[in-house]
Amino acid sequence: MNPTSTPETIELELKFGLRDCGIDRIPLVLKDLLRYDILAQANTLKNAYYDYQGVLHEHGVAIRTRSVGNRHEMTVKVRQAAESGLSRREERNIRIPEPVLDYGALDELPLPDPVKTVIKNRSLDPVFENVFERTDWRITQPDCDLMLSLDRGSVRVDNRESPISELELELISGDVNRMIEFGCQLADSLPSFMAIISKAERGDRLIRSAHPMQDLKPRQRRDWLNWLSRALDPLSGPAPGEAYLALEELGEPEALVMFGEPVARGELPLGLARWMVELSLESIRGTD
Repeated sequence: MNPTSTPETIELELKFGLRDCGIDRIPLVLKDLLRYDILAQANTLKNAYYDYQGVLHEHGVAIRTRSVGNRHEMTVKVRQAAESGLSRREERNIRIPEPVLDYGALDELPLPDPVKTVIKNRSLDPVFENVFERTDWRITQPDCDLMLSLDRGSVRVDNRESPISELELELISGDVNRMIEFGCQLADSLPSFMAIISKAERGDRLIRSAHPMQDLKPRQRRDWLNWLSRALDPLSGPAPGEAYLALEELGEPEALVMFGEPVARGELPLGLARWMVELSLESIRGTD
């Protein structure tokens, strides 16, 4: 629950998956980058995600309620076109008195027709929840204002669970390229990878028992980068063999030399996350 969020905005996030990285390491890396200490704010976030027979997920819509202490909000996100390693989503946040859907507010939103039908029929039910500790650092620089968040917890569906260990950068204002560079500078000092699986997708896959590595293998070179990210994610095990295969299929000899052996051992070598983000940017810009 970000107090700077507006009722209607485009959310721009860059996300890194972490492994073997404690919360105490982040302030040390931040101090090295910023040359000063920065205060953190920690909260426990309780989220419930809603759907009806997968209709919302199919149409790129996520509806959730979030509670932080005695504050509650309903959030509606609509997936936008992929933009490199960035997550780009239309987002609306609506304050609610208790963690229950406000159907009246949902009725007013411009959403895909199948989703509007489900809302009109009042058919939404909670399908999964996640509880995690979020630690926020507000970082303000002359050319970029951003929120850095470390999320640690899990997504739960019945007796199935997927751990969350993510570092997210959300652009509040300013230069998105500066946010990307700052994120890569952070990731250079942390065992990390460019993460693409959202909490909503994580829950949906648990519901369907849909293991990421059971998806169809990519046919285009650029799609192997997403496969690499999914193979490195805890939801996949992770799957070192598939991650190495993705590195091979990407056809980047220098990257294979630098990262191949540690990735095959199940490690996250420093520099991997930056390389993934930069390769993703090149692909989107048409220099693939």
